[in-house]
Amino acid sequence: MERLNRMEADFESANIRVGEATWNIYSGEGPADLDGTQKEISRLFSDASNRALVEAGVATVDPKTDPILARRLEIWRNCFNGSAVDAVPEIYTLKTRLQQRIAGFEFHLGGKKILRSELQKIVRSDPDRGLRRRAWSAGSALASANREDLPLLIERRNAKARELGFRDYPDLAFRVQELDQPWLSRTLDGLAAAALPRYAALMESLAGSIGVERLAPWDIQFAMRRGFQLPDSYFPANEALERLKRTARAVGFQVDALPIRTAIRDIPFGGYNVAVRIPGDTRFLVNPSEGQAFYTTTFHEFGHSLQAVFTAVEWPILKEYEWVLGAHTAAYSEGMAEVAGEFARRADWLRSVAGVPPELVDRYRTEFLPAQFAVRLFELLLNMRIELAAYSGSSRDAGERERQLTEEVRLLEFPEEELPHWEANTWYTSYPVYWQNYILSGLIAAQVHETLTERFGENASSNPEVADCLKENFYAPGNSIPWTQRIVRGTGRSLRPDAYSRILA
Repeated sequence: MERLNRMEADFESANIRVGEATWNIYSGEGPADLDGTQKEISRLFSDASNRALVEAGVATVDPKTDPILARRLEIWRNCFNGSAVDAVPEIYTLKTRLQQRIAGFEFHLGGKKILRSELQKIVRSDPDRGLRRRAWSAGSALASANREDLPLLIERRNAKARELGFRDYPDLAFRVQELDQPWLSRTLDGLAAAALPRYAALMESLAGSIGVERLAPWDIQFAMRRGFQLPDSYFPANEALERLKRTARAVGFQVDALPIRTAIRDIPFGGYNVAVRIPGDTRFLVNPSEGQAFYTTTFHEFGHSLQAVFTAVEWPILKEYEWVLGAHTAAYSEGMAEVAGEFARRADWLRSVAGVPPELVDRYRTEFLPAQFAVRLFELLLNMRIELAAYSGSSRDAGERERQLTEEVRLLEFPEEELPHWEANTWYTSYPVYWQNYILSGLIAAQVHETLTERFGENASSNPEVADCLKENFYAPGNSIPWTQRIVRGTGRSLRPDAYSRILA
């Protein structure tokens, strides 16, 4: 398999270049030739002899006698299917154009230029409802700028996926990431049905709390911050990174020796991790913010970095680089990130690190957190359904579907005079068919943390044995073991919604 080894060396080299270019787009630290780097990946996966080698290997290698080689070949085949769409020049060029426009877009409010993070802060915190609405509506300018390109990108992804024999692009994405679609549908439908009564009551209560008949998209974060959030004073923004390091040390990570770099930037994400070279170079950015949400986002991105730097497999195709669809299961990667994010929600951490009084911690765990999880669940379900509607029907009509689904799924008013927003969301461009991964990440994190509490006690956030448990069971194997088996290996049971549902209850 010398030829396969050379292919993997080329694969890693190309992924490193994509990682560097992607980092530069959002950090502003250097040139960002995404088109050029994507061409390297395209050449690798468009070579028919490379695919023939993989298909021949899949047909002849016995997984029982050589499980690692069989797994490498299996992931290569997933990548060939995934890249057959994403590595098409007319698709990746369009995607790059959208990414660069989104990253560099200049927003305006009241005729003045304003940072994306400042708009978000107004929507979260300003008591002036009219100003919140104008700040939220400012996103429609970016949506309008993307209105031709994003539907075209969706149409081209769908067309290429159908050429390959898939129902559409989401069907391809689920299959190559080893996501069981019937199980996923049953799980998400069950969660939504169980949570809907509580969520509907919460929406009615929040509307009353701010004196409106019905909440709109520019109201919900503000209302939640007023009634269902711990005070920001317990989470000073300038201490977030130091508290992150303190927590990492407490659970057993030698954090100062890890090849992880951090930057604060105004980016179109809450946070963003870029594993440039696994395991030796990973970096993450966070958008300047405040409060507990800033902490959980920062911890979450650090969790992505931990998974990368403690990946111990030799073969590049199994290191879970994210730039080729099929090389990893995003739901699992997001789950590993959210395991770290969840530390900033644990009762023991809130008491010992954030200094939240025990009675307020109890209220947070029994009142605030279930409400936050319900709001997040229906937000993610909305975004997922908007995207799937765009892929299953006409992406040109997705704006009207956005309005309809906002009212049906999130139970929020979307006035007719407001312009569509969905095209402004970078995930539809950069990380297509991704929203379900954040819901699954919550399931994974809840199940893992229940396991940590069972093994290490209620004060697991300060137990130095936790790091070895995470490294051995969840990080080190990389993609040499399917993600579902890693969950069983680490928690003793297959992934189920039970632990997550106990938080929502």
